[in-house]
Amino acid sequence: MTKLQHHPHAEFDRFPQLVRDLTEEFGVEGIGAVIERFVEAERADFYWDGRIAERPLGPFEGFGEDDDACQQVAIIGYFRGRYYVATCLIDDTRRVCWMARVRHFDDLARAEIAFTAGS
Repeated sequence: MTKLQHHPHAEFDRFPQLVRDLTEEFGVEGIGAVIERFVEAERADFYWDGRIAERPLGPFEGFGEDDDACQQVAIIGYFRGRYYVATCLIDDTRRVCWMARVRHFDDLARAEIAFTAGS
């Protein structure tokens, strides 16, 4: 018998709960498309909430006056069973405003290298 191992960062992954919630609300027919639309619409929030660590990158040099309060933050996290490194803009209440860049990794070691290297 194969023993299933719990991944150490799986607790950060909001995807399994999202699938359960959406399936309960909308049923199983066509649920794949519903999930993909929902993830696309809320991607920055899922990635921000699933972060394991963050690193400040300084103020955002924006295009307008409203951008003055935004800070750039690099994050490393876990979503949909994969690690990611992303650059986000957050407001003064630490809510994500925008996710500028995201890269996905199959293992923590490569994600950590990208996170510490700043890419």
